Formats: sequence, C-alpha cells, structure tokens
Amino acid sequence: MMGALTAWGQRLAVIAAVATPLAGCLGEEGILPSFNGPREKATANNTQNKASDKLIVLPARPEDVDCPDVGEFPGGATARVGGPGNDQVRYQFDISDLARECDPQGKMFALKIGVSGRLLIGPAGQPGAYATTLRMQVKRDIDDKVLFDKAYRVASDTNGGDQGVYKVVSDPILLPLTRARLDLDYSIYVGLNSASAVSERHPHHRRRHIN
Repeated sequence: MMGALTAWGQRLAVIAAVATPLAGCLGEEGILPSFNGPREKATANNTQNKASDKLIVLPARPEDVDCPDVGEFPGGATARVGGPGNDQVRYQFDISDLARECDPQGKMFALKIGVSGRLLIGPAGQPGAYATTLRMQVKRDIDDKVLFDKAYRVASDTNGGDQGVYKVVSDPILLPLTRARLDLDYSIYVGLNSASAVSERHPHHRRRHIN
C-alpha cells in the first residue's frame, strides 16, 4: 500500500511540474497559438506609450491583435473525486495545457479557447471511463461584465491503464474588436468543476504551451 501511495504522489508531482504537450489535440481547425504568459494591463503610466494600440486598421488579421491570456478559476486546475487523503483518491482530472485564438472578422473577432489535460486513477480507484465539467468564461475588463459563460462535459477513458487524456475547444465566441490590444479589454478564465464566477481580478495564469 505504501508503495502505491508513493507512486501516486510522485505521479501528481510530475504532472504538476511537467505537462507533456498533446500535439494536434485541438481539432481539425489547427493548433491554437501558444500561450506566452500574462500581458501588462493598462495603467496611468503606460497609457501614452500605448496610444497606437488603441485603434486598429480594418480589415485586421490574427497577427495584428494581442489575444487575451487564459487564466484559471481559483481551485480550478484540478477536479478530484474521493477522500481528502491521497490514499482515498478515486480519480482526478488535471488541466495540462491552455491556448486561445483571436480571428478578426470585420468589427468583431472570433475567440476560440482550447484546454487539454489528463485523467489520473488514484489508489482507491479503478481504471475506466469518468467525466467532470469544465467551465469557460470571458469577461470585459472595464466593468467586469461576463460576456460568455459555458460549462462543457469533459470525459476520458483510461482503457485499462491509470491515465487518460481529454481535450475541449470552444465554438467561436464573437466579441467586439475594440483595438489591437484585446488583452487589455478582455479576460479569459477556465476551470474544472467550477460552478461560480471568478471573484479575483487577476487570477493565476498558466505558462504552458500547446505545440
């Protein structure tokens, strides 16, 4: 039993530290751009320096805009089923990789959000098929208004082993094309088993890539 618990703890540590990219995992539309970390929000000190970012010349291309970063709801990085101790865990879903894509379409842009991750079987669980929910939310920063909020069913099957994978890509979300620096006007949040709206202004952002 102690050997199994040690192996489970080591597996969680490895998953938390290193996420293996799922090549091509985000559908036939193509792989979404890599997430390069959070960008600086507008402040009184940098407003004048970024005056050229406030307007965008139409028609615009995807490379002309800075897509908002993807953050996680507090506690939304994992969804664990079972008791509080590692020896009581039946299974757990993790988020491994995040991506987004902004495609200008006239005075609007189509936002796609991609999430991939793993299903892990714990010491108290059995290999098989399991499911949870993944919530995606887009907020307008100027007034914190929620513009998009949807829960997706996430399912995975370990096929007799102790791990499985999953992937979710949102349908295109149409939003106003405010300026080139879309990352200054919108925020994106995702989370496993997250039922309520995010309360933090700036959540934790993941710095992982989908190649």
